[in-house]
Amino acid sequence: MDIPKHGEKWRTWKGLLKSRGYDPSLTSDKIVTQHTNNDDRVNPTQFKELVTHWFTLKFQTTCAAKRLSRSKMKEPHVTGTKSFARLAHEVAMKNDGVYLTRGEMCIITTRTHKDESFVDDKAANVVASLKAIANDSVSKPIDSHDFTNDEYSKVKGTEKRGYVRLVGRMPAIKSNGDSSTNSHTIHELQSVVNVMMNIIQERIPDANLPIVLSNMNIQVPRVGSSAPSNSLPSKEL
Repeated sequence: MDIPKHGEKWRTWKGLLKSRGYDPSLTSDKIVTQHTNNDDRVNPTQFKELVTHWFTLKFQTTCAAKRLSRSKMKEPHVTGTKSFARLAHEVAMKNDGVYLTRGEMCIITTRTHKDESFVDDKAANVVASLKAIANDSVSKPIDSHDFTNDEYSKVKGTEKRGYVRLVGRMPAIKSNGDSSTNSHTIHELQSVVNVMMNIIQERIPDANLPIVLSNMNIQVPRVGSSAPSNSLPSKEL
């Protein structure tokens, strides 16, 4: 039994019932009567509980807050609460494991309704621009994995604050703005490591540390090489 899939179907079914029959001008009993008479799949007892929940103050307040939030969205989408990463994975599983580009995600899955209409005029303009670039990319291939130069970035601009649109959160590098201090600290650490490497290599010739560290992509000085001028002499370590 696939519990997550059943849960998704249950949420979809409740949403369908609400979209078909919810009317704030009617009483809960009237809504229940209309639905149970028109659809024998609707359980009267369970549906009565659901409709009663729709009319609670908590539910009404939540719906009002969500409507207000959606009204402020500059670019509404049709994915609901499903993340773009999850949506991309589901689409890829239906497409033999091939993931859509960000432009294709925008055109096919996030900005168009099931009847292929756009969520608004702005989305229609964005999709038109994406399609134009996609048609042009036949002769000028675009790397869809390069988020700084793919078709979506050409239309919507570069990413900000480590967030990649239509992908999700990405690792972001934070800086306190004092790059000179960071650079000085790194240089000091490199100097100390270089001196210690020379000492260890002189005391233990068979340690073969340069090879070990080079395999870790760490560059080290050769044995006997002079340490940087600001490093500590070996006698003081």
